[in-house]
Amino acid sequence: MKPARLVILIFSLFTLSNMAKGRDIVSTPADLRIYEAYIKQFEKQKDKPFEEIFINTAKYFLGKPYVASTLEVPDTERMVVNLREFDCTTFVENCITLSQVIKSGDFSYDNYLQTLITMRYRDGEVAGYTSRLHYTSDWIYENEKHGLLRNISSEIGGEKVKKDVNFMTTHPQLYKHLKGNAQNIEKLDKIEKNISKRNAYEILPTAAIYNSQQKIKTGDIIVFATSIAGLDYSHIGIAYWQKEKLHFIHASSKVRQVIIEQKTLLEYCQTSKSCTGVTVLRINQE
Repeated sequence: MKPARLVILIFSLFTLSNMAKGRDIVSTPADLRIYEAYIKQFEKQKDKPFEEIFINTAKYFLGKPYVASTLEVPDTERMVVNLREFDCTTFVENCITLSQVIKSGDFSYDNYLQTLITMRYRDGEVAGYTSRLHYTSDWIYENEKHGLLRNISSEIGGEKVKKDVNFMTTHPQLYKHLKGNAQNIEKLDKIEKNISKRNAYEILPTAAIYNSQQKIKTGDIIVFATSIAGLDYSHIGIAYWQKEKLHFIHASSKVRQVIIEQKTLLEYCQTSKSCTGVTVLRINQE
């Protein structure tokens, strides 16, 4: 092992150990080994375009297991690092974060942790269950606000749709940290009202995907809008052009692993029972 990489690994182990003792982070030694292996393979890609690093990162995790609710811990909210298995959101979050780490040139585990926390939590602070950006529309709003990405849906033929968001507080029994927890429900109710008040739900309807798909680039984030009452989105993936057709890479609950979706984006939406269209996000690369 090169001396520089050894220093990074020792520092990373020290950081992880201290954070774990402080009960701030949930992780395993296997996650750190995956991170170190990723850095070793990708550090020489630093000068490549972000889009290329991003897609290569997504492909790096092909075949990794899909596991739902990977961020849920039994007690108080803590930062969870899991590179062994993903749900659809943690897959996209980690691919973005790891690609940013490579592009930044700061390969430290601490940089990875802070970048992921900033993306996942309101104001970049782990401050209880409701500080996590549970709703994707809230995740979009917060990450657009601090310059990570921009919503290009309206630019490519989408439209603003009015939808009230309240699924979590109307179904608290589905969430272990809401069930029987009046304080969390009250806090989340205020968050839901703020999301609904923004009226920033921009959707490219399924019927419009075919005519607009050429404006979607490999590496754009595709978020799937849903007809389920009170819920904004039901899935998320990464746009990927393959053989002149628009597909996407995602952690699939159906196949139970990270895959390049066989269906095109349009076919996937057309055959879904609840998909009403997509929101398209473009990562800022400057």
